[in-house]
Amino acid sequence: MTSRPIRVAVVDDDFMIANLHAKFVHAQKGYEVIGTAYNYEQTLSLITRSKPDLLILDVYMPDRSGIDLLHTLRTQKIACDVILITAAKENDIVEEGFRLGIFDYLIKPFDFDQLKKSLHKYAQFRSRLTSVSHLDQETLDELKKLRAIEGTSTKLPPSGIDLKTLERIRKCLQQAEGPQSAQTIAERAGVSRSTARTYLVYLVEENIAEEELLYGSVGRPQRLYRLKNQPTA
Repeated sequence: MTSRPIRVAVVDDDFMIANLHAKFVHAQKGYEVIGTAYNYEQTLSLITRSKPDLLILDVYMPDRSGIDLLHTLRTQKIACDVILITAAKENDIVEEGFRLGIFDYLIKPFDFDQLKKSLHKYAQFRSRLTSVSHLDQETLDELKKLRAIEGTSTKLPPSGIDLKTLERIRKCLQQAEGPQSAQTIAERAGVSRSTARTYLVYLVEENIAEEELLYGSVGRPQRLYRLKNQPTA
């Protein structure tokens, strides 16, 4: 049985950009563009009327923001996944997008290869989700990986976890030669040992990093951390 195309709505305040993105999406195998919109009211009307599977959404619109639209979709329980596109790099916009469950995030200017990768990832996610009769842990782990954005967790970090600090800790691990102690990471990241430890534990819990124990001749073993799938020195 042939699965139906993924139905997409494209939103950008510049109608030429919206049409360009729509033409590209429509050219991708398994995708169908059901319409374009250029502001909040048009977009909400299009989604309500046509019920797309996926929304390619620009944050900035002339009447209200894309974040406002996301709030409306979630409040009204409208089932629609979102790839968020913006020229802004403000952490609050990124963070709010994560909180509202966006599938992926692209920052302008981006090339079409990036959009193509995002669409391919979404198609894989949809196919895997709809092809299983029941969900087990292995399948859920696969789906979570497909939803992961730039190697980070799709969940919003809990209260007390700052995104900038989290990324700094992650980069320290990425640049390290082999497993590192919390003290070493703290010194490299410019934070206290307890702060580094909190973020390292969070990365381990999110399956981004892993912890190992180094046993000495006496005393308690030392806890060392490294990113998952990162080779040892």
